[in-house]
Amino acid sequence: MKGAAMRRIAFLVAFLLLPAAVQSQTTINLNSIFDAVKGVAKSQQVGSMSEADEIAAGKEIAAQTLGKYQIVRDEKLQRYLNGVGLWVALQSDRPGLPWRFAAVESDQINAFAVPGGAVLVTTGTLKLLANEAELACVFGHEIGHIVRKHHLALLQKDLLIQSGSNLASSVQQGGGSSAQAKQFLISQGSEIFSRSLDRGSERDADSDGLLLAARAGYDPGACLLFMRRLAGLKQDDNALASLYKTHPQASERVGDIGKAVERLQGVEAGSGLRPALAVSYTH
Repeated sequence: MKGAAMRRIAFLVAFLLLPAAVQSQTTINLNSIFDAVKGVAKSQQVGSMSEADEIAAGKEIAAQTLGKYQIVRDEKLQRYLNGVGLWVALQSDRPGLPWRFAAVESDQINAFAVPGGAVLVTTGTLKLLANEAELACVFGHEIGHIVRKHHLALLQKDLLIQSGSNLASSVQQGGGSSAQAKQFLISQGSEIFSRSLDRGSERDADSDGLLLAARAGYDPGACLLFMRRLAGLKQDDNALASLYKTHPQASERVGDIGKAVERLQGVEAGSGLRPALAVSYTH
């Protein structure tokens, strides 16, 4: 009964929102209207997903991703990455997530933030790092995406656009369950990593990265140095293909990170630690 009543209300609101000229027409595509309402409901489910379902979906997505990228078989390295990553993550606004960090085999220079607390970094990125502070900056950037739920917001936005959400968003009050949203997120799988976030999200994550690194005791200036080194690589380098498919040019990010360093209070570039990598990838 509840579902039927919701559909009737959705139709009524959608019909009232139509221009008078359209209302006068004798043929109305009810299926399109109902599909739009379903799309709005699904987008709201994604936006209001419980933390437990976000974590469960993240585990599934991480497993799918590891089906495409082989995990590095180096227990010492993996323990080291988890030690650094967890310490940085504990400085964030979501320290209680089950944070996990892992290196995967790939010459591509990139890292991936999985909803729910998993961060994957490629061996190509590890080879480019000069010290542990730069590793903290890379992890901090990805942690920022997870804390701010950037990928969930992207999926929600896509659903709203695809469904023509303006038709009946006012009649959906959290329709559907968080569990359904979790299943939808899982269905997107590792494809979410091939989607580019908006410029503002990347800017926020860069700012978060240096802030979390500074809170963890690292030199925030290391974030700027790493980005400058990245910007110095040739843009047609194959190792940068996946990075620039989903991120702004490093040369643009250098300016953003420089301004973020200047905004930090109580810390400045050159302060904090910049220790050597305790364990490096040498294969």
